[in-house]
Amino acid sequence: MKIAMIVTDLSNTRIGGISRVATEIGRNLVKLGHEVTAYVLRREDAASPEEFDGIRMRYVEPFRSVNPDYPVVAFSRRAFAMLLADLEHEHFDVVQSFNLNSIALTKYHRQLKARNVSVVLSCYETIGMDVGAKAQEFRKLPSLKLLAQIMGESYLMWCHERRYLRLADAIITEDENTRAALAKMGISAGGVHLAPSGVDVDAAVATTPPDVPRPWEPGSPVIGYVGRVDPRKGVQYLIEAMPCVREKFPNAQLVLVGGSRHGYDETIRKLIARLGLKGQIHVLGRVPGDILPYYKLMDMIVIPSLSEGIPITLGEAMASRVPVTITRLPGVVPFVEPADLVHWADLGSPESLSEAMVASLENPDKAGQIERAFEFISRYTWLAVAERHAEVYRSTLRS
Repeated sequence: MKIAMIVTDLSNTRIGGISRVATEIGRNLVKLGHEVTAYVLRREDAASPEEFDGIRMRYVEPFRSVNPDYPVVAFSRRAFAMLLADLEHEHFDVVQSFNLNSIALTKYHRQLKARNVSVVLSCYETIGMDVGAKAQEFRKLPSLKLLAQIMGESYLMWCHERRYLRLADAIITEDENTRAALAKMGISAGGVHLAPSGVDVDAAVATTPPDVPRPWEPGSPVIGYVGRVDPRKGVQYLIEAMPCVREKFPNAQLVLVGGSRHGYDETIRKLIARLGLKGQIHVLGRVPGDILPYYKLMDMIVIPSLSEGIPITLGEAMASRVPVTITRLPGVVPFVEPADLVHWADLGSPESLSEAMVASLENPDKAGQIERAFEFISRYTWLAVAERHAEVYRSTLRS
């Protein structure tokens, strides 16, 4: 099959959930013998190769945007327009777009249908789920920036999301919680397919810790967070949990790996200063290159999210043989089986997070838990995820 993917970034320019998922699906579809073309945003601070891991690259040129880091709505319009122009001289069997990258489908769906191109959308979390998480954070840490995000996303939710989702020939999501949210929106259950994200187990095993400064004493427990620093990711609750953790483990350190949007990292730095945790919490920001080596710095990974599907961080930590503490995300709870492969915490609760983190650090069966988690996640390879996507594509083909 010839497959077009519309996604703002692949993982050669951004470290993040959707970019990583799209990259792994694309490169493994290539391994399976399919042709993949990715329509991405050209980043002025990054290389723009014609091909990346076997994926042919097509670039939307940079443009002015209110949110230059993640200008997904304007990008979607430009990417779909470029795709339609390319269809004048070549053919694709399927176009797959990811989350809000799909918003321009309402404008171009009829033209794609006329050219016998199937449309598959990946929806890893509805906009409504994200708005709910940000509204919860706004009640705790109100700000004009966060309010603007909530208002903007609410507009997209009410005016666009249901419309473009209903135009898809198939929707792929990774967890039952999102599938239930789609059902509440009136999306037919028969058109929604489950495909949990994968993990590159071999790469996680082979990687070594990065050669970066480590501003903490050797032997100190190092608690890690890997991902975007964003209100719905719950980083603020993780920071607020650290004083209680340090009562039990006075030398415990927290390392935050990942960039932020809308200046939220400054909000986090102010919270760290207010709690008197400077020197104990280290904000590395967005790191270049592969993220996997950073797991090897950690004695534990914490996923304090308020709302999301199945985090890639969960699988990567398990494959890296690092214990995981995670909030009881509705999509993750039925996925992790048996439940004792991780330590669980309540959503939005620093107290529950600190208890779970201390339990993990004190766990007498840590080695056994790590190995059981490794065996569990080894079943979820990216190649298997790509095969599942190919099955969904074939079910939608128009000719």
